[in-house]
Amino acid sequence: MSNSAYDDVQAGQPIVRSRQLEIPNLNLIKKVGDGGMATVWKAWDVTNQRFVAVKVLNREFAADGAEVRAFRAEERIMEEIHHPGIVQAYDFDNSNGNWYYIMEFVDGYTFADLLRRKQHVRETDCLLICESVAAALDYAWNNHGVVHCDIKPENIMINTEGIIKLTDLGISHRFEFREEPQEVPDHVFGTPAYISPEQVYGDVELDCRADIYSLAATLYHLSTGRLLFPGLDNDNMMRAHCNESTQAHDPRAYRPELSEGFCQLLEAMLVKNRDFRISSWADVFQMCRDIEDGVMFKPRPSDNAHSSIRLLA
Repeated sequence: MSNSAYDDVQAGQPIVRSRQLEIPNLNLIKKVGDGGMATVWKAWDVTNQRFVAVKVLNREFAADGAEVRAFRAEERIMEEIHHPGIVQAYDFDNSNGNWYYIMEFVDGYTFADLLRRKQHVRETDCLLICESVAAALDYAWNNHGVVHCDIKPENIMINTEGIIKLTDLGISHRFEFREEPQEVPDHVFGTPAYISPEQVYGDVELDCRADIYSLAATLYHLSTGRLLFPGLDNDNMMRAHCNESTQAHDPRAYRPELSEGFCQLLEAMLVKNRDFRISSWADVFQMCRDIEDGVMFKPRPSDNAHSSIRLLA
């Protein structure tokens, strides 16, 4: 490896060597993520001379055929979707009993990292996040029928060039129209702080409106520095998303500088009944542009459209 581009760029940064994690043509550099089912490493791709990220399924799940198939499905979706706003996967393989896939390395940070440093994110930046995620998921939904199902600050990244990217499609869902009601799952999939009501109920086929709700819950947290429903355990937090009478405070109670238009956008995206919620990413994107242009909105949602936030009169 001497005199290689890898040595020039990574001078002083040791290569991690592990008998259990020897992956052909990759030099593992450091662990950058550690979840319940998999770990993510930064690595140098010797063949293609580039940095990559490698997601490795934890050993305890490697012998479970269902878990491996789910892991493979996650990679396949990320490999199929070619959009600058979604992290791209390149390859899936097994080495020495380790199932892994190689994906684009994002040199940057998540908005969860930024939130920890800054306590909140400015409205202008929140609108940029909203537009970027809307554009990426509009493409994923309209071209591949994909619902992310886990939009949250930890899964939205920004690289050194200022490009916002979505990652972690581990519980993503591909829409399939069914004439008969689907079977209610035994487990709820999603993050309780940001989950949509229909994910909690589990009685309908998920579509893009679930991600619209979760993105708004994320933007509420980013813009105010507070969760929609703080101080609750996971079960009660999920109930709060579903209960029509449970509402969070107007975001301006914490950040008075937020515009009325931005708060109305969150209100419309956070409608609990998806039949009354904003129904397309194109509408979300257009509302962001209208806010930036100072366009006045139509009257707020009807009394039947119960939102997870209550705006001041």
